[in-house]
Amino acid sequence: MLNDKLKKTIQTAYSRILESKELKPRYGQKLMIADIAKTLGNINKDNPEVPNICTLEAGTGTGKTIAYLVSALPIAKELKKKLIISTATIALQEQILNKDLPDLQRHSGLNFSFTLAKGRRRYVCLYHLNRYATQDHQTEIDLSSAQNDDTSSAQTLYNNKDDIKLYSELSKAWERKEWDGEVDSWKDFIPHSSWTPLTSDQHQCSGKRCSYYNECIYFKARERVFKVDCIVVNHDLVLSDLNMGGGFILPAPDESIYIFDEGHHLPAKAINHFKFSFRINSSIKWLDTINASLKSFSSATKPPRHILQIINNSPELIKDVSEQCKELQALVNQLQFPESHYSSNEKYENVLRFEFGQVPEELREQSQSLLNNFENLYKLFNPITSFLKEVLEGDMGDFKTKYAEQWLPVLSPMQNRAEAAMSLFQDFSSTKTIIEKNSKQPPNARWLNRIEDNEGKDLELSCSPTLAANTLEQILWSQCYGAVITSATIAALGNFNRFILNSGVPGTFNILPSPFNYQENVEFIVPAMQCDATQYQAHTDEVIDILEKIIDTEKGTLVLFSSKKQMNDVEYALLRSDSIWKRLLLTQGQRNKQVIINDHKKQIDKGKGSVILGLASFAEGIDLPGKYCEHVIIAKLPFSVPNDPVDASLTEWLESQGRNAFMEISVPDASIKLVQACGRLIRKETDKGRITLLDKRIFTKFYGKKILNALPPYQFKINVDIKDIII
Repeated sequence: MLNDKLKKTIQTAYSRILESKELKPRYGQKLMIADIAKTLGNINKDNPEVPNICTLEAGTGTGKTIAYLVSALPIAKELKKKLIISTATIALQEQILNKDLPDLQRHSGLNFSFTLAKGRRRYVCLYHLNRYATQDHQTEIDLSSAQNDDTSSAQTLYNNKDDIKLYSELSKAWERKEWDGEVDSWKDFIPHSSWTPLTSDQHQCSGKRCSYYNECIYFKARERVFKVDCIVVNHDLVLSDLNMGGGFILPAPDESIYIFDEGHHLPAKAINHFKFSFRINSSIKWLDTINASLKSFSSATKPPRHILQIINNSPELIKDVSEQCKELQALVNQLQFPESHYSSNEKYENVLRFEFGQVPEELREQSQSLLNNFENLYKLFNPITSFLKEVLEGDMGDFKTKYAEQWLPVLSPMQNRAEAAMSLFQDFSSTKTIIEKNSKQPPNARWLNRIEDNEGKDLELSCSPTLAANTLEQILWSQCYGAVITSATIAALGNFNRFILNSGVPGTFNILPSPFNYQENVEFIVPAMQCDATQYQAHTDEVIDILEKIIDTEKGTLVLFSSKKQMNDVEYALLRSDSIWKRLLLTQGQRNKQVIINDHKKQIDKGKGSVILGLASFAEGIDLPGKYCEHVIIAKLPFSVPNDPVDASLTEWLESQGRNAFMEISVPDASIKLVQACGRLIRKETDKGRITLLDKRIFTKFYGKKILNALPPYQFKINVDIKDIII
């Protein structure tokens, strides 16, 4: 139970930090502290009926970071549990780590330690750094950067002069103690393709057997993680650890209390974490490099007879796998893809989705054969990598430890890639021919798509869970000691049904009141438009006409689009209509996101107007307080792309259950996205401004009222004549 001493500790810490920072207590913040303390302070593992998880929607301005820190930290320490704070974005992670936790440490009177936990690939591997910086790898074919990326091919990175220069510079900076070995702290941006060869993973790493172990940055950072009271991470790292069973990268889930800030991202992160893809052309090219790699390994190291025999027998197997991939390519090319048509998200053009996840029988049989062959390929590498790991315990005859250090990072990724292919083909070959429409769980989404990238045209097979509920229940909710999920937008249409469907989260739920006076400070306007937003060209033309009339060219404006094509068409038309737009417009995709935001603020600081044209990523997570954003214009209701394979598969399953997928998924999701977009306007209590939605469906369609009712209590002006809102 939450005893009086613990209550006093929480109350005192809260009072001290408010007083020290000259902050006023907020009603929603106090409710949040109470909800968290009640949930975490009363956990009873002997009684599963007592909830150990709470989900709290706390809007911008609630002060939720202070709320969950002052309540959860004392409880976690009292229970001798680790507090793991997980975020979806780097910006929030940095704010918590560099501002909120130090502030709490200085002002609250609480005694605690904290650190940041990063994935292994954020740290340099000193063995790889030394190897690349001194060019010891020049006799090898290096596939260490391939990992699970099916688009990667064999790379001879030592031919890249820029990389050689970079590696030498990094090595010297490390030796002079001018760099701590983390990619994020290097003075310049390091491209992914240049950084990846300098990193390791759990399969390549030789741990305590590595000659650099005592200096290893990753293991020193990992050691700190298990010693501190509070650990700041991101959702991906939490999911990676849980997927391995927990307790490998982070403390075990039953010894941890999790705070998932920006928690509405967690289900999508989980789905993406368990998605698998296989690109046929790039895999055929990759298979062609394996024999050369094994041959180089054999000639350079002179392995023992049993390893040599495996290598000598490998060409036939690799040839069989390659031939089967070519057969798969021919089979997929025979399938009838839907005709290409304009989509608001070009990512899902040329996609063939299998209804109810049921792949054709011939493709299923081919997947079974490929599963068997990739399993054999995995088994081929297994004795080789196992042997190299054994060698790292010490020299074995004439085979030196340095050979194992050189070649394990080269061959282990090949084995990992074979294992990833096994996962994909295991999924494709396991589908049933009879559709179980009454199943309580939706089938996996499975699809093919034609793609074109820097390496040319390719065919990609993909599979993904349609919901994260089962996965999160198995690896997180049923395993953790306790958890808090919070965000400014979790509920949809005033309830948590959509989030529960997606995440499977149990426990208690609450929507906390906002401290902002929306009714006095925000006008929400929907003009009486002539055309429906579903009529692309007519709607685009009308949007262009309205924007020219309602944008104040002397102020800060954010215009949000659901379609990249519409955004670009609008920009093109505005630039042609008047030269003033050339100075005003900052369009997403033409520059880095942060550069656009910085340039926008610079223009406003000079007393000039600035207009950002952005997509979904500008509708969430950006902070433009005060004069930086006095008008948010939303081109249309942000309904999801109808041909997203995962969403389409979930819709299909729900409808097979006699449920209304549009009302259960599409409308709630659009409502959440609209709330997020509107949330760009008011960032602090003194902010004021206008939100304009250029989509009359909000008042002409039956679902419009539900979406309107889910918005904060703005001053609503619906179906108004455009002449009444002209600037």
